[in-house]
Amino acid sequence: MRFAGLTLLLALALPTPALAANADVKVGDDFFAPATVQIQPGDGVTWRWDGSDQHNVKTFANQTESFRSAFMSGSGKAFSHTFARPGRFTYYCEIHPQSMRAAVEVGPPPFPDTVLPRITALKAKVSGRAVKLGFRISEPAKVKLSLSGPSKKTLTKSFGKGARSITLRHLRRGPYKASLRATDKAGNRGRAVAKRFSVR
Repeated sequence: MRFAGLTLLLALALPTPALAANADVKVGDDFFAPATVQIQPGDGVTWRWDGSDQHNVKTFANQTESFRSAFMSGSGKAFSHTFARPGRFTYYCEIHPQSMRAAVEVGPPPFPDTVLPRITALKAKVSGRAVKLGFRISEPAKVKLSLSGPSKKTLTKSFGKGARSITLRHLRRGPYKASLRATDKAGNRGRAVAKRFSVR
């Protein structure tokens, strides 16, 4: 009995992990309140609808955190999201993108880079047994190229922001798929983009 009591006292004396906090945001007609909330990594935000019009919450594109709620109206509706990483994340209502914009700040400032690098306008120009892959990149980053087809290649190269290109030579004839993915200096990996082409 004495041993059981000692075990209970030790268990009570040990620190218990803190539960994640939760911030609430009101979704009104046509606003978010508050427009900015501060939480810590591992905490969550709950958006609570309180209006007659339809609204939703959706992160702006190319951020390290992303979420999108359904379109809802009327009181009693709610949507929650837990934020695992520090940073400042912006979101909006897709129906009212100009008037309904807000932010969640996770952790203390200064905030880390939370913008994913983007590769756009990917084009393939074939000349004989060579191909020039032209593209635009949104920020300085390392680009990994994976080529599948009769000739398989993988390479990684650093690029600055803007219009860039990679040329591959001595390719065998046949159909190909080139996939490019960028990783910036903060370690953020963008979405892969792909282009198909043929060498004749």
